[in-house]
Formats: sequence, C-alpha cells, structure tokens
Amino acid sequence: MGAQDVTYELPHTAVTLRGRRTGSHDGTPILCLHGWLDNCAGFEPLLDELADLNLVAVDLPGHGLSGHLPSAAHQVLDYAACVLELTRVQGWDRFHLVGHSLGGMVATLVAGIHPERTAGLVLIDAVVQRSADPARLRESTARYLSALMDGARPHFRTRSQAVRTRAKGADCLLDTAELLSERDLVPAVGGYTWRTDPRLRYPFIEALTEDQFRHFVRAVTAPTLVLTAEQSRADSPFDPAWVEDTAGLRQVSLPGGHHLHIENPGPVARQIRTFLT
Repeated sequence: MGAQDVTYELPHTAVTLRGRRTGSHDGTPILCLHGWLDNCAGFEPLLDELADLNLVAVDLPGHGLSGHLPSAAHQVLDYAACVLELTRVQGWDRFHLVGHSLGGMVATLVAGIHPERTAGLVLIDAVVQRSADPARLRESTARYLSALMDGARPHFRTRSQAVRTRAKGADCLLDTAELLSERDLVPAVGGYTWRTDPRLRYPFIEALTEDQFRHFVRAVTAPTLVLTAEQSRADSPFDPAWVEDTAGLRQVSLPGGHHLHIENPGPVARQIRTFLT
C-alpha cells in the first residue's frame, strides 16, 4: 500500500496538521519534520524507500496544507508544542524523530524536552539555535510583526516563474522545487502565490539563546544520527562542542546538497533504516 494522506486535529495548540504516512503502521512511529518553507512532500522519496516502516511526515504549521499558528510570535517552541501534542493525540508513548534543517532544530527541542519518549533522533543537514545580535533581533521582530499585520503574499505570473524562484531561494534543483511546490503553490488573481504563512518570509522571533538551546541538546539521551550534505551551503552546527553535548551521536557525510533526502534518497534511507531498526 502506498503513502496515505493524514489529518490531525490539535485542540490545545489550535492547529490542524496535514501530512502523509506510509501504509505500514507497525513498529515505533517515525515522525519526519521538514525545513523552513518546505513541506512534507520533501519526505515523499523516503516514504517510498521506507514504505515498510511506520513513517509519518507532516506539514509544520504555516507550511503546505496545514493550518497557521494562532500565536502572533510564531516561534520555534510553538512548533515543538504542536509536535508534542501530535504524539499525545496519536497515543505514541515512544517515537523516533527525523528532522531536516529547521525540522532538525524542532526535533532536537522535542527530544530534549521528553528524552524518555524519544527512541531515536536523525538530523538531516540540520540547523540549531544561534545567539542573535540584539539589534538584529529588534529589527527582525519589527519586520515579522509588520508581516503579520500586512499579510501580503508574493505574486508570480506563471507556475514556472514561481518554481524557479523557489529553486533559487532554497538553493535546490528545479525538480526539488517542483515537488515542494505541489503542496504550496495556489492560483491567485493574475497568476499564482504561496499558501504558506507570509510571516515565514522573515526570521523567527528567537525565543532561546544559544546557551539555553544547548541545555535541550544536553538533555537528549536518544541515539542520534547526524547526516550532513557534502555539497551543502548550510553551516554545520555540530562542531566538536555540540558533538560533546550530544550523547551517542554518530555523524555521516553523504553526497548531495542541503535537500539530499530528496535528491539522493537511497543512501539517506539506508542510513535511517540501519540506524533506527
């Protein structure tokens, strides 16, 4: 049986999450969390490669087909709250987490908040909380809240223009941008626009300092696999100090760019299968 569409209602965080999951519901659930401005379609190649495992990939709030966060601040901690509520709604006492980019940060927070429930953690070219310059934080907060009040969305005359813009902005292949656009691009007057929350065009209002985030990292007890992309332009956050903070961490570098789980899914799937099973 192929991947199926799923919907999860989260009453406490007041969000509806939508996503995809494999036909197999046996074994410990593996929850997949995508990166900034992406959506769960990015995990479709892994759902195909790992169809016999119990994989669930969701659109984070404000992304893809999921609802938008009612929180005005729209912080990364809001995402962690939604993920934790999802695991409770589903009755998952134990679960694995797979996070790409921003999703890796969210997965790390969740694994640090509830280490006793996190069976395994896989981070794909992940990012972590960095300390913000106070002046930049003030400016980004002002832009962020202006976007909230404005609600303006980018406009594209054609679908191909939107896909090319996404590929350039995300530094990914056109095929990758096309895949991610399927859940995000919608018709608008005179062309197309993105359905994503317009606030996502600006940096998050950072709720944690780097030192505070590291306390979450230190609390992680789950075996951790870090997959880094050889051609990624993202700065690897797992310098020796971070590695020392993360118990049972294993690092593997694989060919590919930042979206290597889409563009080179075979090796990524094999690493995940071996590590989690």
